[in-house]
Amino acid sequence: MSSQEDEQTSSSPNSTKENIIDHVDSFVADMTSLCLNEPYSDVEFLVEDQRLPAHRLVLATRSEYFRAMLYGGMCESKQREVQLEVPPEAFKAILRYLYSGTLNISTLGEEGIIDVLDLAHLYGLQNVETGLVKYLQQNLDVSNVCMILDIARRSNLNQRTEDCLTFMDVNGPDIVKHETFGKLSKVSLEELLARGSFWAPEIDIFRAVCKWRDNNPSEDIKTVAALVRLPLMSVRQLLHVVRPSGMFETEQIFDAIDQVDTGNDLPHRAVVLPAENVAFGESLARRFEFSPSCEILELRNLFVINCIEFLYQRCGMVHADVSCNHTHWDRVGSTQCEAGRKFNFKKRPVRYIRFVKPHLDTVVFNVRATYSE
Repeated sequence: MSSQEDEQTSSSPNSTKENIIDHVDSFVADMTSLCLNEPYSDVEFLVEDQRLPAHRLVLATRSEYFRAMLYGGMCESKQREVQLEVPPEAFKAILRYLYSGTLNISTLGEEGIIDVLDLAHLYGLQNVETGLVKYLQQNLDVSNVCMILDIARRSNLNQRTEDCLTFMDVNGPDIVKHETFGKLSKVSLEELLARGSFWAPEIDIFRAVCKWRDNNPSEDIKTVAALVRLPLMSVRQLLHVVRPSGMFETEQIFDAIDQVDTGNDLPHRAVVLPAENVAFGESLARRFEFSPSCEILELRNLFVINCIEFLYQRCGMVHADVSCNHTHWDRVGSTQCEAGRKFNFKKRPVRYIRFVKPHLDTVVFNVRATYSE
């Protein structure tokens, strides 16, 4: 091809953006200006005490739900006025999205986000629903995680669901005491309680299940109750809290008491945080001396670990023990080396770590308790 032909090709009307008239911004602005305005409107939504004008063509183009309502032969397709039982502000936010393609989440507030989420699901606005759930996910809190979990499950957002469950694993003691726990769907509740990594004191889990039962009287409680791990409670709790509830048969309670007494094969729950030191920072509840020759670390939760590393001063024997309940202890290592030691053992749930020091002036410090695959 000659240089002249090259020049002609490069200057072709379709070859550069300079030859495209682009007024997308003004087009969007014009469309947005139609929202909630009377000119050219051909339908009015009656929401509580408000009359909200709209345009059938716009709504039907943007939402299959409104297409079916306004053009699908339903009674609303022949009416100028359509009565809706929806939150007014949330509905107006949905209308603004349908006209403009944008939704300013920061202006909604938490309750407003929930209302808009419900409407987005109702109207089949998957992009809005996904975006709102993602926003909430980035701002997960004890007060909203139960609600977000239900929404994520309902919308088949598998990664969002798993993120919620992981957050609940780590914050179990606060989750079960929050009022929103009683509003969980039965499916979400059963999935959560079945997780071995969801930890809270079992008596608190039981009390939360009782409140859930009171909030959901029409639901069958048996499948939920079956997920409460009775042997993880004390004998006193089983006799004086669980038994009077009537949720379990007497035989079930006595079987649990037998298992508590032996301490064998208890169905422990424990949080799994791979590679994270759970004997430090927020994961460590307290550090105390049980006796002059014994130092104990209490972890904030029951954690799965398979490695303990520590440094100590004073040459002498140091034994490392672990326990779930401060009653039954297992020795995971002993050392007479100076300075420090690392013990690897089979993964197990641990709440307490005990260092037994025959030499009373031995000082243990810089403890790391971790789990790795």
